[in-house]
Amino acid sequence: MAAREAVFHYLACWFQAGKRVTDGQRHLRPLHVAQAGDYSPEFLALWRQMEQDGLERYSLSGTEVTLAQLCSPEWEFIPCSRCGMPVPVKVVGMQTGPCPCADLPLWPNLELPLPHGVVDEREQLMEIQERLQGG
Repeated sequence: MAAREAVFHYLACWFQAGKRVTDGQRHLRPLHVAQAGDYSPEFLALWRQMEQDGLERYSLSGTEVTLAQLCSPEWEFIPCSRCGMPVPVKVVGMQTGPCPCADLPLWPNLELPLPHGVVDEREQLMEIQERLQGG
């Protein structure tokens, strides 16, 4: 997964958990992340706006690393050992802070599905149909 794609997925998951991005003055979050098996126009518009403004201006609330820094090869995403959500870690060195889940009350709520990337329902249904048909 390319670095920008990984950051895109990281934001999509955390937006679903209620986190926001901040530029130091504003706190932004789309109302919907997914829509009909794809990313919502609202989420895509926010991503494009952040890219136009410069990803170095933005970070996920509760974190110190900018989105531009996360796009560099110095960073990768691993699942949080507490909640399973993507957490950025330096490829070489120490993690800069706690998981963004640290300031979410009642998190993780394992009685609800965890946030995730977009699922293409048509493709999944086609795979199920092929398995049922023995193909």
